[in-house]
Amino acid sequence: MTEIPVSLYHARVIPLRPLSQFEGQICPERLRHLANIQHPEARACSLTGDLLLNKIVRSLFPQADFPLARKSTPNGKPYLPGYPELHFSISHSGNLVVCAISPVAVGVDIERPRAVHPGIAARWFSPAEQRLLTDEPSAFFDLWMAKEAVLKEIGCGLAGRLQTVSVCLSPMPHLTCPINGTWHSLRRALLPSHLSVMVAISGTQPPCITVHPPTSL
Repeated sequence: MTEIPVSLYHARVIPLRPLSQFEGQICPERLRHLANIQHPEARACSLTGDLLLNKIVRSLFPQADFPLARKSTPNGKPYLPGYPELHFSISHSGNLVVCAISPVAVGVDIERPRAVHPGIAARWFSPAEQRLLTDEPSAFFDLWMAKEAVLKEIGCGLAGRLQTVSVCLSPMPHLTCPINGTWHSLRRALLPSHLSVMVAISGTQPPCITVHPPTSL
């Protein structure tokens, strides 16, 4: 069975600059969306994601016209109407942004390890997942990333949905049951910064991931 290729790009978050500097590079709808992000750090992360996606598209399609038209499905999954064959997913944590590119629907999540409220696992994780955390507390973010990557690949929001994704991490990350009758495959990748990233695609064949060198923006 042929493995599905996924290219993983990453970049450091750029310092926040006036959005007017990016007219002609980012479509007006996205600029309005960015302007509505109140937290400066969150806005800088989202802006970096847009610029990273732009650079990837330029490398794959040298004749591409900018700004790129960017839309979202009714569930909120972003896509590029001009490049329906190009599926992407963007995630950020701390000072890093990652973008996964694939010929099929894809989801990616990155989480920088940090302190979390002890009640989060009890709310969103299954009993089996909570038992795993009892023995391996460090597995929290692998579980979280796996769940979020699958939901982003499907194209549905996180609210009230994390508990519908049941994950086992041994011997490799995988779902323990299908979601609405469909299986999704997971694979963990390691960035040069030693942070882990989780990638999800539909089907039972795990993606074949290529991690590209850091992208300069």
